[in-house]
Amino acid sequence: MSKLVTSISLFVFFFAFQNSQAQDSFYGKAYLGTSSAALITKRDFVGGPGYDVERFREFGFLIGKELNPKWALETGVNIATANVIVSSNAGPDLNFTNYKFQMLSFPLLMKYSISSFLYVNGGPMLDIQSSERTSINQSGIGYLIGIGAQHYFNKIGVFVNPHLKRHAAISFDSSNNNLTELGIQLGVSYKF
Repeated sequence: MSKLVTSISLFVFFFAFQNSQAQDSFYGKAYLGTSSAALITKRDFVGGPGYDVERFREFGFLIGKELNPKWALETGVNIATANVIVSSNAGPDLNFTNYKFQMLSFPLLMKYSISSFLYVNGGPMLDIQSSERTSINQSGIGYLIGIGAQHYFNKIGVFVNPHLKRHAAISFDSSNNNLTELGIQLGVSYKF
């Protein structure tokens, strides 16, 4: 798994610094986000456990390359945390277990500018769950679809990006759940 993370990191740095002489075509973003998230079961289990995802938060960094005035390619790293409450109805009592969920995501997104203020973005994400709970493992390939607004004040900008994310659409194991988020990212950007 560490070889995979190393390979992705090398790709991100190569992508960011190749062709660095093109001044205004590169930009960086830093953001914070929150989501309403749910673990959606692929197959229904009668009497199976229930999952409640609370306080889903994320932060991340993206590096982008403008390919032309309308299209850009973005990649980076996203770190997400949440509390997951598992309710089990085994036996006469309802039992609850609370644990911390953590995940790293490496998105590869295409961004299309509708106007100087509006854009749509989307693409695949490589997700690596770093928390230990294997019954809801979200390691795999997911995707993001979003629409955003941005405004630049010379080289510094601000943006808001509402989005839908689905994790482990292609799972690395046989997990029966997909973490799905409906969220928003708020951040700042800088054109190099």
